[in-house]
Amino acid sequence: MRRPLYDNFNPAVKAVTIIICCIMMAIGGTWQINCAVIVSCLLCLTLLSRCSIKVMIGLYMPLLFLGGLIFISNLASADLDAASKTAYEIASFDTALLLGTRILSYASMGILFGLTTKNKIFVMSTMHQFHLKPKFAYGILAALHLVPTLSREWDEVNLAYAVRGKRTGVIPFGPLFNTLVNGIRWSENVAMAMESKGFDGDGPRTYSIETPVRTSDIVLAVASLVLMTAFIIIFK
Repeated sequence: MRRPLYDNFNPAVKAVTIIICCIMMAIGGTWQINCAVIVSCLLCLTLLSRCSIKVMIGLYMPLLFLGGLIFISNLASADLDAASKTAYEIASFDTALLLGTRILSYASMGILFGLTTKNKIFVMSTMHQFHLKPKFAYGILAALHLVPTLSREWDEVNLAYAVRGKRTGVIPFGPLFNTLVNGIRWSENVAMAMESKGFDGDGPRTYSIETPVRTSDIVLAVASLVLMTAFIIIFK
């Protein structure tokens, strides 16, 4: 079964497209553009990806709360004693709405990239499209795979302290130190394993995963940039 369109979007091309769209949106600078971007990202997540609605709600709820706080704080700071009171109130409302929706618009693009891109595929794409050296790319992958191990080690160390009846305090220096020491030990073992398998060289390699740039990737990137340009022209 084919993956949804945005999940199948080449990660390197997707990242460059989103960065360019963010720059264009910053140049546009109106709350209407921000809202249009938010709606577009939500449509892409719901229609063009396998993103879970529950995950989306969990990510957007704190962002909506933060955006609302920014909107209210900027709206409340308006100087009601300005000479042209009505015009100033309208301007301050637009500014508050701009700042409140800006964080949501940029975060929506980040969420769109994060929820439709697998870490392993993105790292492989950096090797093929950005020509990142394999020893750095595989090092990043190794670090990503160590994160769950560190989390499990943190839980085990805290459990060991609790079993022995030792209090860790507000800042748990003991468990933190033990976890960091074990993390350093694991990183050294991984580094030696990578060197033994030839991951430290710069010679030609074969790859289990290829990330070619397809015609559909170029079409989707161009369509995204055209859509952003249309937002700027319409709502500027």
